Amino acid sequence: MKNKQSYFLIHFACLMLLIVLPWGSDTFFSSYFLDVATRVLIIWIALLGFDLLAGYAGLVSLGYAMFFGLGAYGAAMSLQAGLSILPLVLLIGMASAGLPSLLVGYFSTRSRGIYFILATLVFAEAAFQLVLNGGSVTGGRNGIFSIPKTPFNLAWWQVDWAEPFSAYYLALLVFAMAYLTARKIVGSPFGSALAAIKSNEDRTAFLGYDVAAVKRRIFVVSSLFAGLAGALWAHHQSYVSPELLHWTFSGQMLIMTWLGGAGTLVGPLIGGAVLTLMADVLSSVMKNWLIIFGLLYILVVMFSPKGLWGLLLKLNNRRRP
Repeated sequence: MKNKQSYFLIHFACLMLLIVLPWGSDTFFSSYFLDVATRVLIIWIALLGFDLLAGYAGLVSLGYAMFFGLGAYGAAMSLQAGLSILPLVLLIGMASAGLPSLLVGYFSTRSRGIYFILATLVFAEAAFQLVLNGGSVTGGRNGIFSIPKTPFNLAWWQVDWAEPFSAYYLALLVFAMAYLTARKIVGSPFGSALAAIKSNEDRTAFLGYDVAAVKRRIFVVSSLFAGLAGALWAHHQSYVSPELLHWTFSGQMLIMTWLGGAGTLVGPLIGGAVLTLMADVLSSVMKNWLIIFGLLYILVVMFSPKGLWGLLLKLNNRRRP
């Protein structure tokens, strides 16, 4: 009972911190860092889906960024076409990622381990080349820029999404909904099936589970998270490029997840915030900032295999009598 109460209090405190964070943008930090925080929230949405796929189901994918990019391009094209209803734009981004994932997941989930990783990598490279050579449809190497933002007018209430406060709270709202959805999935019987597959796929099949179907479903579900994040990214940044689909972006999300702690939902959020902030802060101070990050990653792997979140839990347990 006490664990549940403390767990709730931690979530509540973190939510309150995220809600009041923008109000310190004029006093404690510049509006630029509020934009960084908005980008972190969007990346967090994608990391939730990646953790469901890799952390809970054990399906490590190097093609995950493909769905992020497809969602971004789907939303960008709909916005340029004049669509001004934001929820519909986000749904189009999710569909742009979810529909291809049905095909990719059907073939990729037939393999295991390194073969699954290679299969997703092949599909990701194909999608990347398709967007890169898409000509005027995708903008080619230059991508799509000057993407308009959807206006929001409701009687006396008008919201300018270009304003940092509005963009931040939009990202926070979508992230909160995505996090609650991910929590619901993990706590459901479907989530238990994912844990069983990760532990022992053959034994899970022997118990009567349709392992192939479960893997396909989580593959599609995770792509919906990526597509949602990509659509929000396109709307916030007003620019998308083929690099959003590249496998190196998937590699970054893999590092974020393992750095924070895979299979926890919370851990990847910590890893994502750490890597994003280090990229923005240290890159402006030193050219080879990746050396610092590499050292941090090595230390975490050596002394806390369960990631930064696991380290925090370990320190908290030591404080208890």
